[in-house]
Amino acid sequence: MTTWLLRLDVDGEGPRVAVKDCIDVAGTPTTVGCAAIAADAEPARFDAPVVANARAAGARIVGKTNLTELCRHADGVNPWTGTPRNPLDPERIPGGSSSGSAVAVVRGEADVGYGTDTGGSVRVPAACCGIAGLKTTASRVPTHGVFEFSRTLDTVGPLARDVAGLAVGMGLLEPGFAAAATYDGPRTVARLRLPGVAADLDRAVDAALTAAGIAATDVTLPQWDDWVAAANTIMTAEGFHAHRHLLDRADQLEERHAEGIREGAAIPAERVVASRRLDRAARVEVAELLDRYGALALPTMQSLPPKLGEPAATTYLTAPVNLLGLPAVALPVPRDAGGFPASLQLVGPWFAEEQLLALAGLVETALG
Repeated sequence: MTTWLLRLDVDGEGPRVAVKDCIDVAGTPTTVGCAAIAADAEPARFDAPVVANARAAGARIVGKTNLTELCRHADGVNPWTGTPRNPLDPERIPGGSSSGSAVAVVRGEADVGYGTDTGGSVRVPAACCGIAGLKTTASRVPTHGVFEFSRTLDTVGPLARDVAGLAVGMGLLEPGFAAAATYDGPRTVARLRLPGVAADLDRAVDAALTAAGIAATDVTLPQWDDWVAAANTIMTAEGFHAHRHLLDRADQLEERHAEGIREGAAIPAERVVASRRLDRAARVEVAELLDRYGALALPTMQSLPPKLGEPAATTYLTAPVNLLGLPAVALPVPRDAGGFPASLQLVGPWFAEEQLLALAGLVETALG
């Protein structure tokens, strides 16, 4: 049962939605996979708006899914609740922090998984489990009724087996959403190549774009590492303010997460200000790039998912997208060696999810 923290029996014919247990579902406690919070958690009085929207559209909320404690790491590991098994390879991490929602989709126990993404927590489990995930534009989907990690970086997005499922998920999150029937943007994307990426994953991304008839122009973003650092600075600082009260129960927290909260206390305000200044400059640079090319293409992860117990640096290719507030799709694509798939990440302009899903659909269709 490590995929689910709570199962709900719901009759009906609508799409089955698995809700990450950091999102309020009326009548159920929100534990965030954390013993310190679960000890006092009362059943939520109301659905979070994203859940209420799904119900209004006829969806069935079939349960609350497991996650990394406090949404604080992208490996999906949780010693307290148990770690969901990666359906593609149980020896590998499932990815997180939206681990249970991803696994529920792969196992056919949900049509759509609701996840949150602060530094990659929808896209990384999608990549680890071989499915599709959508990180939404900052502020597009309401986060009221969602446990806060980083107030300026938190987003809610869907996981599904394919792009059509992501469109269904967006329609549940945002009433009236409809993916574009055709992709109207440039058929050339900006292809970002970064150090430390496994060569076979880069080849898989290039092959997928070629199969879809999408030209790729190599681009550089020399400050990417600085953007990674800025995203982590903001996330850690805001995470301290959101979670510092839990240090009174540090003995009930996984040590790495207690230490992460403490690290946030030590970040000087000047460093946070400098990170936000860097963010503003980065948005100008990337907006100009997306005006020319329509989308940025790169792998979702630097390697295949690490084995359980191995060091897992998972968000190097995803965290800057949160800093910039942009939407991004993670899509499985085959590797030339076969076996475990790679994951293509397509990053689009702000509030352009409709076109971004259409572009991802082009790639998916070409790959069959």
